[in-house]
Amino acid sequence: MGHAGTLDPFATGLLLALSGKLTRSVSLLSDMDKEYEAVFRFGEETDTLDTEGNVIAEAPVPEYSSIQKSVVVFSGTITQIPPAFSAIKINGKRAYSSARKGLDVEMPERQVQIRSFELLNWNPPDLGVKIRCSKGTYIRSVARDLGLESGSRAFCRSLRRTAIGPFSVDNALPPETIKQNNGLLPVDFFQSIGVCVKTVPLDIAGRLRQGFPVSRLSIPLSSEDRLTLFTDDNGIPAALMELKNEKLHYSIVF
Repeated sequence: MGHAGTLDPFATGLLLALSGKLTRSVSLLSDMDKEYEAVFRFGEETDTLDTEGNVIAEAPVPEYSSIQKSVVVFSGTITQIPPAFSAIKINGKRAYSSARKGLDVEMPERQVQIRSFELLNWNPPDLGVKIRCSKGTYIRSVARDLGLESGSRAFCRSLRRTAIGPFSVDNALPPETIKQNNGLLPVDFFQSIGVCVKTVPLDIAGRLRQGFPVSRLSIPLSSEDRLTLFTDDNGIPAALMELKNEKLHYSIVF
């Protein structure tokens, strides 16, 4: 088993889990956008930027109109400083390890993409939001920065990941209900992430499963498809192939 992307300890929501040979495809998921629903609490900021930390600053709760004006800053490419309490490595150590010891951790800035930022509800001092963003975006940092931009302070009171790329938490399974083959089958999985699926005769599929030299097989090429999943006539996967320099190379053999 393997997973594609962790969640903060206080967060809930979607986690993509892969099993068997599909664990080798985790790199195909790492660049996908994420979607979150969160509640930002204004008036206070914690050292962890979530509910598990200690309050380090206080400020008056802003007017909703101020928040609405400030949100426009968080669109497109933005620069943010990740939380010190995060798994990012600084000088070979996890940042949270040093932060928990009370050490000052200088976090490097990074550029991330905010695809959309929707205000869901305002129940002072709590603001409900929905954010779709690029990988590497820290919603806790967005909460902190929105608080400052609004002339206040804020932290992330709750966080739920609702989507990763085309996958939605609405279609997810609770861990206790997961059984063999009640998730997405390989063909459905690869089609969901935009990988081309092609059928080849049973004999060629068998040779692909054996890692037969591709140059000795009659396999259709398409310069438009970097990745192709080849299946047999029964729809059973044989191999995931990658096109490099106009030649097919094995990525996963089933």
